[in-house]
Amino acid sequence: MKYIWLDCDPGHDDAMAIILACYHPESSLIGISTVAGNQSVDKTTANAMAILSAIGRSDVIVLKGQGSALLNPMPFCAEIHGETGLDGLDGKPIFPHVEEQKNPGFWLENMKNAIANSYFQTGDPINLVCTGSLTNAALLLTLFPEIKQYIRISLMGGAMGIGNTGPVSEFNIENDPESAHIVFESGVDLTMIPLEVTHTVLVTPEILDTIGNSTEFRKKISELLTFFKESYLNYFGFENPPLHDPLAVFHALSSEAFLSKIMRVDIECASQLSRGQTICDIYDKSKKVKNCTVAMSVNVESFWEVMLEALDGADKTVLFSKKI
Repeated sequence: MKYIWLDCDPGHDDAMAIILACYHPESSLIGISTVAGNQSVDKTTANAMAILSAIGRSDVIVLKGQGSALLNPMPFCAEIHGETGLDGLDGKPIFPHVEEQKNPGFWLENMKNAIANSYFQTGDPINLVCTGSLTNAALLLTLFPEIKQYIRISLMGGAMGIGNTGPVSEFNIENDPESAHIVFESGVDLTMIPLEVTHTVLVTPEILDTIGNSTEFRKKISELLTFFKESYLNYFGFENPPLHDPLAVFHALSSEAFLSKIMRVDIECASQLSRGQTICDIYDKSKKVKNCTVAMSVNVESFWEVMLEALDGADKTVLFSKKI
């Protein structure tokens, strides 16, 4: 089994990452923390719990994390994910919201304890998978530096070249580059899945046809991906949208499906032109200590095989619970 803690900001593609983490046969999802990004942290937290409820996994703990970046205001992404962060075609949340979990105590300490306890019980590193800004991860590593002995991080974010919210900056990193700098300088075992890789994993008409609408759950997933498709077409001109976030979960589960390169990656925090850029020293020009494994490509067919299997697993669970 691969033990996963998912730090996310649901988000349509985050929803698919949650489903993959819950229903891959080799995944054990020990908890979720939320962060502001695609929408406010109140909305991303509500969305995370709604997704878990919809797929029959309300047993997974959800901790509401940071609602802002470390230093600067954080813009949200309503142009892609809608006002709720998980809009359907009617402008309402795709999955009905549920009552918020009660988690007494400091959320970050609860997160640290859950990860550490899982590590000591299993002896296996915990995969901290980050699919939003790195604010929560930076605070975790700063306040509890011993945690880096117990974790390895797979993150969806960054770009080797062209960005998506800045000319060379990707949304998750640009939203809180100071936190990204802390994580990249921490010495933690770190893998970055950049836009160049996520932009190869597309929700094509064939994928939508395979998902179909034969059950209520499949109708919801098709609606989720269709909303995402329309947002990307309107905002970026993409005919088929890239499914970013599940790639970070997929890496934690199947790193062998990626071609990767260890390199130096620095985070630009000051420039007005390139704030949030992930400067990837592919050819080792700086001679600085290499601090990150960067995914260069992924086996797209392998990803879709396990993603569709996870959707099948969730669909069967939801149907079974309805029959009960």
